[in-house]
Amino acid sequence: MSSTPLQRRREPSQARGRERVRALLRATGELLEEVGYDAITTKAIAERADTSIGSFYQFFPNRDAAVAHLVDSYRAQIRKYLHSAVRQQFKDTRKGITADWVGSVVDGLSALYASFPGFAGIWSGGVQDGPLRPHAEQLRAELLGSLEVLLGEAFPGVDPERRHRCLLMVVETAKAVLSRCGTAAPDHADMMREELKHMLALYMAAYFESGADERRASWKAGAG
Repeated sequence: MSSTPLQRRREPSQARGRERVRALLRATGELLEEVGYDAITTKAIAERADTSIGSFYQFFPNRDAAVAHLVDSYRAQIRKYLHSAVRQQFKDTRKGITADWVGSVVDGLSALYASFPGFAGIWSGGVQDGPLRPHAEQLRAELLGSLEVLLGEAFPGVDPERRHRCLLMVVETAKAVLSRCGTAAPDHADMMREELKHMLALYMAAYFESGADERRASWKAGAG
């Protein structure tokens, strides 16, 4: 079967080949961070990974395929982290949404993102039309989809549409605030992160805690 632009040419069968793929993906991420997508070439990726251009083409048909597989690896790590964070918290079904737990997830994801070379450039690709936008959308969909599935398992009584609306707002709000933190003065960024945690905890509790439906009904009645 011939490869499409985003398919890997072949899967490495030996440890040396797998390490070479990891090196190529690391190099791709580092270059995304340093020079941006438009300036990346396959030659630059191979040189950064300390391998030949022929070795690059053994595994990837082009630059876009390397970026796509880098994003796939980030999606897998996000999914793994969330599975651990959510399932560990809600093994005891009496536990509700707490500020401490929400804070730990925000901090955990922030640390995970910081460990991903090139993540910020890919993630911000969603704010404009361009070649990185589909990858940004994939990352966002992974975060939202994993949270929906996992919190659906933990809180099966919450209506799926309401759960989706809540988590969509959580993801969009967190993305906007954390992006702003990246450009703010350190003290201001710390303050915004702490307020974000409290805000998300209160908002999510209104959807997922026991009695949330009754409280929301009373709020709507009062507003009317």
